[in-house]
Amino acid sequence: MFIENLLVIASAFIVIVLLWFIVAMRYLRYLSREIKAQWEMIDQALRKRYDLIPSFIETVRVFTNAEEALIERTIKDRQATVKEYGNGADRMVVENYLSKDINDLINLGKKYTNLVADTNYLELRKEIDDLEQNMIDKNNRYNEMVRDYNRQREKVYMKPIAVIFGFKTINIFDVEK
Repeated sequence: MFIENLLVIASAFIVIVLLWFIVAMRYLRYLSREIKAQWEMIDQALRKRYDLIPSFIETVRVFTNAEEALIERTIKDRQATVKEYGNGADRMVVENYLSKDINDLINLGKKYTNLVADTNYLELRKEIDDLEQNMIDKNNRYNEMVRDYNRQREKVYMKPIAVIFGFKTINIFDVEK
């Protein structure tokens, strides 16, 4: 009788540990997939911005002959961002450089009044501003999800699963405006 009770208790313990293992692993996988999906949305918005930059540069170049250094720097930074596909620290650095360049190009409108009068410039600027705001919203959502994931994987009851199955810490992604 004692051995039967001991087997029942041991079996119950094994079932509970197995359920905990399965639920924790599935939850971390779910969070990881959601983060990847959110990253894809950010990446899509960034690619739309990359596509708008050449038109924006050409529009600015027509009205501002003296700003060739800024234009060349923006082109170089755009090329660097297109090549950088990850979502790590390297990507953040190049995206922040490009964002600064875009803001500098937009601020040329204060210096060149004929640029602000151009409807193409105004349309492209509005489109870029809308994309920037959209990216900020998506970026905030992504960072919120990453923080939640990182908190979950650091909990005592989730840490063994995270270590065993290689659920690594994910960095947040900040694009400066």
